[in-house]
Amino acid sequence: MRGARGACAVCGKWRMSKNWLNVSEKCEQCEFPIERKEGHFVGAVGINTMVTFALVLIGALLAFAFTKDNFRPGLIFVIMAPLTILFSTVFFPISKTLWSAMDLTFMPLERGEVDPRFDPTISLESEEA
Repeated sequence: MRGARGACAVCGKWRMSKNWLNVSEKCEQCEFPIERKEGHFVGAVGINTMVTFALVLIGALLAFAFTKDNFRPGLIFVIMAPLTILFSTVFFPISKTLWSAMDLTFMPLERGEVDPRFDPTISLESEEA
């Protein structure tokens, strides 16, 4: 849920992005790297593409359903194209944090990857000792 809100997947700090086009390389609070390895952004692009495509499909189906008697594909394209570009641009920072959170579930944090105050591997080891 943190990633879907555009927050850090580790500490929950909100607003990982400086603006709608640039996401910080690391969380300012816990120093969690948004892109943990080379090519990491490809997953974010994939999520962005899938969500945008789903919205375009739903929009096209709704447009067809409401205008089936007077269906004008040109007009629907003129309306949907700018909305698609706008949505995919605005959603991109959220898709990066969402992918980062999903990646964190598949590949847990390694020791020293984040600030020790937020590192669960350190707190687990100190409790066992």
